[in-house]
Amino acid sequence: MRSFLLALQLLTRIPVKIGGEVQKQEMVRSVTMFPLVGLLVGGAMGLVYYLASPILPGSLPAWLAVLTALLLTGGLHLDGLMDTADGVFGSHTRARALAIMRDSRTGAMGVMACVLDLGIKTTALSSFIGPDIYPVLLLAPAAARTAMVLAMRYPYARQGKGVGSPYAGQVGKGHIMLSVLLTLALSALIMGVQGIIVVMGAWLAAAAIAWWLAKRLGGMTGDAYGFINEIAEVSFLLLALAV
Repeated sequence: MRSFLLALQLLTRIPVKIGGEVQKQEMVRSVTMFPLVGLLVGGAMGLVYYLASPILPGSLPAWLAVLTALLLTGGLHLDGLMDTADGVFGSHTRARALAIMRDSRTGAMGVMACVLDLGIKTTALSSFIGPDIYPVLLLAPAAARTAMVLAMRYPYARQGKGVGSPYAGQVGKGHIMLSVLLTLALSALIMGVQGIIVVMGAWLAAAAIAWWLAKRLGGMTGDAYGFINEIAEVSFLLLALAV
């Protein structure tokens, strides 16, 4: 339960009270609960979509579902997407990319990445017919949070501490395996074989991006995890439409 609360505290804006001092090992163990936090976010998205779809036309229910996720997470992963896009596409050197990513201002690359991300998500969600959307809403955030765990095998890219430093290079194979198995079990339960295929496809896309980012930046950062989360979520939605 404590691991779940720690994951909830990290990945959402839901107020969580955790007693006592949090140890580094506890933070690392909490990654096994990332899929459940994603499932919770997806459940909230599904509820909002269910309530909005009978009364709002067109793509508005999808937009509200995406907005729900942004409000629950405080835009944490979207912010990482924008910062990373600014850094990796707006510079030629590793040092300069990391410096840009630390800058609180958003550049053109970050804005374009944000627009594309939100546009693709809402368009994809609007393309699902009837109740087919609900399993996708549940699983996409869970698969995306697990994709971040898979990327935590890479070392931390910066000197010193940051949001991603307690996890980068610290998460072991056992933690990764538990997170993966939990997500696969949820996928099989909610979407059957199709869910497993879509989840693994999204992870493959995210793994390719993680490898590229690790090579480009010399490792991972908290922003890079947000970038990977968004890539995995978009990939999941597109693959779910295709299969």
